[in-house]
Amino acid sequence: MVASRYRLDESIGQGGMGRVWRAVDEMLDRRVAVKEMRIDGLDPEDARTRRERTLREARATARIDHPGVVRVYDVVDQGERLWIVMELVDGRSLEQILVEDGPLPVDEVARIGLSLAGALRQVHAGGVLHRDIKPGNVLIERVGQRRVMLTDFGIAAIQDAKALTMVGMLVGSPDYMAPERISGRPQGPPSDLWSLGATLCAALGGSSPFSRDTTLATLHAVLYEEPHLPPDAGRLGPLLAGLLAKEPQDRPDVDTVTGALAPAEPPPKHPEAPQPGTRTLDIGLRRPAPAPAPARPRPANRRRTALIAAGGALAVGLAVALALTLPDGDPQAGGSTPTTSRPPTVEGTSRPPTESLPAGARREAGYAWVPPKGWERVVKTASEVHYTSPDGTQELVAQSALAKDDLLATWQKSERAAHQGQDYKKLRLTRTTFRGRPAVVWEYLFTLKGARWHAELLGFDRGSRSFQVGTWYRPEVEERARATYERVKETFTITSAPQSSPAGD
Repeated sequence: MVASRYRLDESIGQGGMGRVWRAVDEMLDRRVAVKEMRIDGLDPEDARTRRERTLREARATARIDHPGVVRVYDVVDQGERLWIVMELVDGRSLEQILVEDGPLPVDEVARIGLSLAGALRQVHAGGVLHRDIKPGNVLIERVGQRRVMLTDFGIAAIQDAKALTMVGMLVGSPDYMAPERISGRPQGPPSDLWSLGATLCAALGGSSPFSRDTTLATLHAVLYEEPHLPPDAGRLGPLLAGLLAKEPQDRPDVDTVTGALAPAEPPPKHPEAPQPGTRTLDIGLRRPAPAPAPARPRPANRRRTALIAAGGALAVGLAVALALTLPDGDPQAGGSTPTTSRPPTVEGTSRPPTESLPAGARREAGYAWVPPKGWERVVKTASEVHYTSPDGTQELVAQSALAKDDLLATWQKSERAAHQGQDYKKLRLTRTTFRGRPAVVWEYLFTLKGARWHAELLGFDRGSRSFQVGTWYRPEVEERARATYERVKETFTITSAPQSSPAGD
């Protein structure tokens, strides 16, 4: 029981910002969702930051009264834990729908986009920026009107409140993050609309048009590369191209977006003059839906110069410290959206290679490992999990995805892009072996918020899946950190098939 009122039934989700429970409000006899934020075990400054962020989420959401935004009912402060009591939505996230059912048709995507645009109109009118619009934060009811709802305002920015950022991390999903947010330039409603465009592209094509094999490559694509729009975008193509313009002023506003997403008007009726012995027939022409005005042309060199300057200001550690996100993983809420693809296979079989599990192994999506006890677990996606040491001097990461191009070539490309950052120093990037089979190792140094970090990543393919296990740590704890990393690597085990991890630690 929480506050002698809310009875927790079962955990229904977990992500980087907390855990969500299905619960019952015993006082009003209604089902609710309760988001738990634990702040025990943190130093006073971290605890203050997390507490303020949680309260800010509640305030940001409670200020919005719109059917397309999940409602907040209550906030309970229990010292070491904070609880946000919210509307319980009987539905699935757009991300889950894409994983389970595949990409959606144009008309359904337009319906989803129209609902989200309406919600954003209300959100922005209240002086709030969501800042993390992505398929994992879009809920769609299973029955009835199948409402489309925007959720998780955990990193929303209230424009009249003091800004908060997560220490040592780039908060949000790079695949759906507007260029100006990555480069540290001012943000506004166009930043959310850019994320909306990337989300609608994912709904049509299965993944963000900027998803790449590594986080660094994804950030580079958002800043410098043009999007590859879904081939089945149809009438939404011009709108998506406009929403994903690099410069905020070149994107359509919410009114234009709403007009472009609205269903075509019913055809006007033009009755024919009745003829003797015949019936009157109604005929008409269907008018196409309005489209946004094309973005005004701008000199390519001006945009390139601005983006290069922005990219140079982006510390490589900030990007790399998020780990190498593989977009074809098996995500849940909070992670990258996957492409629809064939099941993993190995030569002569229909399953990936498997190994026996070590004692105490924790199963994740396609792999298992034995993380250190007492470390904080953060689920980025269903296939990417991080563990942070109690003193914050080391982080471990593991993940799986569908294998694509040669891993060394992919990492070399990302490494070249890393030179746009600051204080990056490569120690080695080469082929190696792991348990007698081919692998790639990338070791480097980087600086983040004035602190020096040492990173080492190990990647390898097994069958048609790719796996990574890595760490980054402060140099002063190198001996202890490397010993921990080696122990964890020895426990890394490939399981028979990708599967979601149960809610836990």
